[in-house]
Amino acid sequence: TVQDEASQLIVDLLDVKPDHAVLDTCAAPGTKTTGIAEVLGDEGHVLALDRHAGRLKLIARAARRLGLKQIRTLVRDASQPLHDLPGAEGQETPDSAPAQFDRVLVDAPCSGLGAMRRNADVRWRIRSEDPMELASTQSAILAQAAQVVSPGGSLVYSTCTVMPEENEDVIQPFLAAHPEFRLVPAEELPPALRPLIDADGFLRCYPHLHDMDGFFAARLERVRPS
Repeated sequence: TVQDEASQLIVDLLDVKPDHAVLDTCAAPGTKTTGIAEVLGDEGHVLALDRHAGRLKLIARAARRLGLKQIRTLVRDASQPLHDLPGAEGQETPDSAPAQFDRVLVDAPCSGLGAMRRNADVRWRIRSEDPMELASTQSAILAQAAQVVSPGGSLVYSTCTVMPEENEDVIQPFLAAHPEFRLVPAEELPPALRPLIDADGFLRCYPHLHDMDGFFAARLERVRPS
């Protein structure tokens, strides 16, 4: 599946293991979903969400093309509560036991300004107020996704933008409000990614420095129950 190198690094940052249950909250068109499934092999499972049924068909088509049987899709707005999600293998969970996932990816809807070199028209589509408006949606998705991360599990938040309003200004308030999560330090991340981790602990890619799209990502670990 052809995708920019920065996009591929997000799956590496998620650090999926073969037996993991994984949730991809904003999955379409599915390049990261299929990347996750390829790492999982036949033992794990990934549940891919999107609020548009038509876009989920892109994921199903890609899964068929690649022979990936570990992917399930579900129409869902990830900014709304996710506690009633089925388990990654499709099992219903009791009302008192919210779904739990070893890894959760929030590849959030964003302004896309980091991918301007390939999508030049974005400069005419994005308004000056859009990053702040998008940040509200991004924060809502992050908060809901956090509720279904299992203890000891990890959540990766990523965007293809370099705007602080959509990046660190989303993560830092989240961490302040959720002491059960910590930002995973560079020394605990996969070695190949460490040169891209900045002094604040965030993964950042820039076209003029790394010959990749402009991406931001943070890996958060649940260290205790809510």
